[in-house]
Amino acid sequence: MARVTFGKILYGFTFACLLPILLAVWAAAAARNIALPPFGSAGLGVAFAAVGIGMMAIAMWHLRRFGGGLPMNAFPPPRLVKRGAFRYIPHPIYCGFVMACLGTSMAAQSPAGLWLVTPAAAAGCTALVFGYERPDLWKRFGTILRILPEDEDAPLSTIDRVRYLLFAPLPWVALYKLTTQIPALGTPFALPFEDRLPTWPWTTICYQSLYPVVIAVPWFARTRRDLRRLMIAVWLSMAVVFPLYWVMPSAAPRRPLAMGGWTAWLLNCDRVGDPPVAAFPSFHVLWSIFVARVFRPRWLGWLYAACVSVSCLTTGMHYLADIVAAALLAPVFLWPERVWPVLRRAAEWFANSWQEWRIGPVRIINHGLYAGLGAFAHVAIAMAAAGPGRGTEVLITAFSGLAGAAAWAQWVEGSSRLRRPFGFYGGLFAVAICCLFFADRWVLLAAHCLGAPWLQALGRLRCFVNGCCHGAASSPGAGIRVTEPHSRVTRLAGLAGVPIYPTQLYSIAGNLLLGVFLLHLWISACPLSLVCGVYLMGNGVARFVEEAYRGEPQTRLIAGLRFYQWLAVVSVVWGAVVSSLPASAAAQLAFTGPGLAWAAVFGLVAGAALGIDFPDVDRPLARLT
Repeated sequence: MARVTFGKILYGFTFACLLPILLAVWAAAAARNIALPPFGSAGLGVAFAAVGIGMMAIAMWHLRRFGGGLPMNAFPPPRLVKRGAFRYIPHPIYCGFVMACLGTSMAAQSPAGLWLVTPAAAAGCTALVFGYERPDLWKRFGTILRILPEDEDAPLSTIDRVRYLLFAPLPWVALYKLTTQIPALGTPFALPFEDRLPTWPWTTICYQSLYPVVIAVPWFARTRRDLRRLMIAVWLSMAVVFPLYWVMPSAAPRRPLAMGGWTAWLLNCDRVGDPPVAAFPSFHVLWSIFVARVFRPRWLGWLYAACVSVSCLTTGMHYLADIVAAALLAPVFLWPERVWPVLRRAAEWFANSWQEWRIGPVRIINHGLYAGLGAFAHVAIAMAAAGPGRGTEVLITAFSGLAGAAAWAQWVEGSSRLRRPFGFYGGLFAVAICCLFFADRWVLLAAHCLGAPWLQALGRLRCFVNGCCHGAASSPGAGIRVTEPHSRVTRLAGLAGVPIYPTQLYSIAGNLLLGVFLLHLWISACPLSLVCGVYLMGNGVARFVEEAYRGEPQTRLIAGLRFYQWLAVVSVVWGAVVSSLPASAAAQLAFTGPGLAWAAVFGLVAGAALGIDFPDVDRPLARLT
């Protein structure tokens, strides 16, 4: 029997009592910044919340009964639990918590709770699983709680089917509803003749048949491998297509219905339920192709996918370009095992691509190019977002960030072997503080938040070459090998030739997703404080996960978490606070010639600071390595 201590009582009070109260306060405070409509009804919300709380209670009891401990990451049970609720859902407590947040938001008719707090709670739970629990379970038990079915030809179980429904169609619906509710003008990717095509309502039978087929697919899939591949394809497509919707809003046709009858009524119900947005590429076509691979015989599945694709046109729900784009993207999602090796080889090439040139005492290192490109992109976007008349303020705050990054790293990571490092959080704090001294602080803060993901995404290419932000040892299939002697991987960490996680690649992917979502918020004229808050939360969530797979020896471990994971938690909490503050709406982006020129100047300065040094001079800030 686990002994109850003051630490456990405090931990339990924080997450069982204090956290729900703080989330409710956050939803109330952020209501002014969320212009989206509520969803569902009070009765449905109460039902969802009750099911979620019940799921949490049952899972906690099973964890106590079978695991011999309490549901606390800081005081984990001594035994791995795969029975009871954990047999059906790998993380039932988190799933129940998110469901309770969703139900409470619907019951209270709170748009902020529904569209901001609940997604943030889901993202936080996901980060906790991938950034702490999975590595911890693997370290203690040599296994993890899996969501995907095994890669084998065994028949499917009820558990496999339940997990598919919870972790494939349900997240897709949530993301789709969120995307279609954020207002943005969409571009119709139409050919000139398409708006004159007739509409055949009877073909909606084929079009809408996809909905029950997607739900029923686990019952006609034959093997676990089939369902596993389907779920992976769905997850990858969501990671790629939804950002396309955010950064490139598209519109779908709504041609008039030429005839009546029940099929016309059915088609009109679909039109009313879904706004004419998020059309390019067509997810209807993607889903039909994904499930087609599960059909037996296979030709029947491809015939069904073809019929659904044609019905997208005949019902007037999509343009031809939407269908073609989906068909071209589908192979990438169907066969990801062919894509990952390409990305891994590219990451490995960058990690071993160090080049340098000497001009007297000066050394020029090629990775400064990537730092300069990232700095250019950041300031160019910030200039366009800040608007006319604020170029000087953007440059002052940007240079303060560069100085803050250098000062932070000297304080946290500086040593005789790292004479001029740079730290992200130092730049973040310096820019935030500097912006507060200007009257247009919200505009400047949001403008920098809009550009920051692109700075990090491009800057991580420098990290590959330099060897900073590198991963810990991994399995050969998941890792890259670094042999370049100048890299920190070989010079400081002693991991030459050892497979390590390509954590810089993870960071690039996370920042690209965050960058396009922030762009969507910006062009949708969301409040500036919401843009800042979402950036801080999104960056914190991504960094928390990324840090779990890093292997830098100089990073301290504090109370079971890496130092930067604690900073990531602070970033998420502070982002929640910022997102609830009042602020004006974002203005239109306006790229100008002078703005791009000043961005180029800043890029040259940043590239020199991070790529040019004096290797023979043994003084602070003289050497990069």
